[in-house]
Amino acid sequence: MARRQSSQAFLRFIILEKAFIGLLFISLSIGTLSLIDRDLVLIGRKIVAYLNLDTDNAYITLALQKLGLISNKLIVGISIGGFAYAMLNLVEAYGLHRRLRWAEWLTVVATGLLIPFEVYEVYHRFTPVRVGALVLNVAIVVYLAKHKELFPRWF
Repeated sequence: MARRQSSQAFLRFIILEKAFIGLLFISLSIGTLSLIDRDLVLIGRKIVAYLNLDTDNAYITLALQKLGLISNKLIVGISIGGFAYAMLNLVEAYGLHRRLRWAEWLTVVATGLLIPFEVYEVYHRFTPVRVGALVLNVAIVVYLAKHKELFPRWF
């Protein structure tokens, strides 16, 4: 009985995590749209000044130059991509909450596809956050693949 409760608790965690990511990316997508027709270089300079960074640094100068090349079409494209990712996570959260088998498979595939990229990132730059994200996503895939009994219906 305790094993089933801990199993349910991890599923609730996955649902909350997917819902949180979905809501976060909706917010970020809307915020990204607010940058249309704005002077991104000026915004970048204000951020650099606020953070008290060295304005003569070659990397900061390059970043500010690149900000000037960002078009409104690119901003809209980034926003659409973020919104699509948000919807994917919200659909996964809904389906997992309803204990639907298709949502289990969608989550396993969508999360599993990110694992090779996360391994690459950990290999090239080892940080606790990257390792944590990798471990969490592997745990989600293994958990959902192992606990088929939690998802009795397709629809």
